[in-house]
Amino acid sequence: MAPLITLITGCSSGIGLSTAVKLAQDPNKSYLVYATMRNLSKKDALEKEADNALNDTLFVKELDVNKEDQVVSTVKEIVEKHGKLDVLINNAALGYFGLFEDINMDEMRSILETNMIGTFRLTQEVIPIMKKQESGRIVNISSIGGFFGTPYSAVYCATKFAMEGLTEALYPELRCFKVWISSICPGAVTTNFLKNVVSNEASSESIFRANDPDSPSGKLMRSFVEMVPSHTKNYGQEAPDVADVVVECLQDEQPKIRYGTSDYSRRRMSQKYADGVGGERAEEWYQLMSKLST
Repeated sequence: MAPLITLITGCSSGIGLSTAVKLAQDPNKSYLVYATMRNLSKKDALEKEADNALNDTLFVKELDVNKEDQVVSTVKEIVEKHGKLDVLINNAALGYFGLFEDINMDEMRSILETNMIGTFRLTQEVIPIMKKQESGRIVNISSIGGFFGTPYSAVYCATKFAMEGLTEALYPELRCFKVWISSICPGAVTTNFLKNVVSNEASSESIFRANDPDSPSGKLMRSFVEMVPSHTKNYGQEAPDVADVVVECLQDEQPKIRYGTSDYSRRRMSQKYADGVGGERAEEWYQLMSKLST
């Protein structure tokens, strides 16, 4: 069987890297992976992990989801080469950990543009292709922060709530064309984001800051941050664990609308959604729309 042509964003580290490597190293070569990142200077870790899959079943490409020309040209190049695009995995995202009132508008726009608009735009670009094929999988790497707000992560959580809304709204629409969309909802994952939060290191991808760290708000946030490692140690995950759930989603004949990645995240989902995955209403919409399409 021909490999599934797969496009993944945000593959320089973490979940994106692990997922790209997991799929590319499938022993049956079931996937041909285009692993993308906005900054190719960060590709070394991915290429090392890919090992023999590099330039065989895994190809590294530059893609900044905020750049319209790159979104269009990347999808066009893949489709022209292979005649199809089977899988899109939206993983690229920026994190923010800090006081909401202290984030400046440039930082806020950057997070919103990457996590929301960039993801939405790339999804928009591939949908007509998958509808025409009458096949395709879109997997959104979301978070339990997409259905439970977390202190000091207001902007990040807002973008993940948006991703959950996008997934639920598109699920019945796309299913009518035999295209499936799902969200993957990890809890705490051991990535550079959490390490940077705890060590108080600021970067463009993960920011911990209080304009006045000695203020009551700043002190409270510091106390919260210092508590995070002990609070999450019993349910934290490694990125490869999340990649395993992505593979499960891709292999399911009828994917669920939402996947937890651990007992913890599935329990948190069940607390939020009566049916455990929050898909009952989406299923009702699909049943209605399937009648309209006949």
